[in-house]
Amino acid sequence: MLTLTLEQKIGQMLLIGYPGGAEGEVILRRVLEGRPMGNLILFARNAGEPSALQEQLFSLRALIEERTCVPPLVAMDQEGGIVVRLNEGLTPLPGAMSIAAALGGGGITLADVEALASVAGSELRSLGVDWNLAPVADVNVNPDNPVIGVRSFGEDPSRVADLVSAYARGLHRSGVVATAKHFPGHGDTNVDSHLGLPTVNATLERLDSVELLPFRRLIAEDVGSIMTAHVLFPAVEPDPVPATLSHRVLTGLLRERLGYRGVIVTDCLEMKAVDGRYEDLAVRAVLAGADVLCVSHTAFKQEAAFDSLLAAVLGGVIPESRIDESVARILALKQATAASTKTAPALALAAASSVELAARISSASISPLVATAFPDLSRGGLYIDLKPATLTGAEDRRIESVTVSGVLAETGSALDCVVLPCDPDDKAIEALVARIGTVPVIISVYAMSRYPEQERLVQRMTAACAGKGVPLAFISMREPYDARIIVRSGGGNHAVLCAYEYTNLSARAMARVLAGTATVRGSCPVRITAPV
Repeated sequence: MLTLTLEQKIGQMLLIGYPGGAEGEVILRRVLEGRPMGNLILFARNAGEPSALQEQLFSLRALIEERTCVPPLVAMDQEGGIVVRLNEGLTPLPGAMSIAAALGGGGITLADVEALASVAGSELRSLGVDWNLAPVADVNVNPDNPVIGVRSFGEDPSRVADLVSAYARGLHRSGVVATAKHFPGHGDTNVDSHLGLPTVNATLERLDSVELLPFRRLIAEDVGSIMTAHVLFPAVEPDPVPATLSHRVLTGLLRERLGYRGVIVTDCLEMKAVDGRYEDLAVRAVLAGADVLCVSHTAFKQEAAFDSLLAAVLGGVIPESRIDESVARILALKQATAASTKTAPALALAAASSVELAARISSASISPLVATAFPDLSRGGLYIDLKPATLTGAEDRRIESVTVSGVLAETGSALDCVVLPCDPDDKAIEALVARIGTVPVIISVYAMSRYPEQERLVQRMTAACAGKGVPLAFISMREPYDARIIVRSGGGNHAVLCAYEYTNLSARAMARVLAGTATVRGSCPVRITAPV
């Protein structure tokens, strides 16, 4: 192994973020001057014009290699859909559930999924990013999951395994590390771990057959890294300790039972599931079996994590041999993957063929949830467009400005469009009721479980349209589980379509459906009923 000082070895085990803008770079450089941190993570705050971002990253990469004697890995959560850190100049990426819906009925193949991931990886690598914290391998079996949901490929473990395998292959093919997350599975939670500490009360048998199946598949295929979940799993760890800090989970289950030999990276240690709830997070995570500790935001917490590990080794709490085990895995991954710090490659961004592939997947994902005939809009209609909003701690980018109603206006649609916030008040609802005439009404909903005002909208409009004999239909622009609430609110006799995400791609795809220039071909990869 490369001869490194103890401080340099500990630095290899840190993955740190930094604020945006020139001030953020100054803060990062100050951190690096004091401690040889080995890896960077980017967020939307670090985004910029591609050539400028590339220049910045290659300068920072060279600085880190100078400080540490090892090229860094630069990581990012570029999942697609609702979780995208960079988008300027890049191919827009459909999210996981959108991809799964397109595969199920829209004519998209696993080869297309692998090709899309390869495009994403190639574009990232040309910028200087060589570690994608994707794909999400969680099996979303809980409709009330507030943080995974459409970030998952669905509720069928075998199908999720096929899709994460294809996505990871595409990333690895492009020279970017793929990351299966969030081990051992975040799909059956009802708490956002950015905000609180979730629990999965599944038995070992259920974990084996559902949560672990996609991870087992990627372990067999040598996925480069696996990210831990800040989630309690009493069937594996009876003490009140989340997977990230559990030796039974990370070493007993992941290393010894499942035989994983790659890099284990924690989810961010600043998330409220662990930060402020447990002491000595960095030390506990390493003792549990983690190799890389992600501290995404705050310089003094990054420095504190480094200092606590150094003190733990010097004090005999962590054997240096344990540090060496992790560093050996990290260096092996870097040797196989890390981008050059010497010469930036030519930017390879948003080729027409790549954009076409992404658009084709998004278009094929539009799915029927309630398969009643959709109203004929050839003679016009009233379209109610609820503006999207950021809902989870995983989403750090403001929702794109492209809306379905905006696309319809661009194309000269005859539909009369009304744009409302996600939480329309009674006055706005009654104003809509007053606009009901003789043409069909289409109501676009967005994450109804988070906005109870939308249920009142559905109830009132359903009753009013029935009273006037006006055709009515619904569109979910985020969660297929919205159909449960629509049915409960009296809309069960009306068609419901789903787009899984409110993005530029999905807005344009849904606008084409409403304009009658595209057909609905997707197949929803989750049931809209109760959890299994």
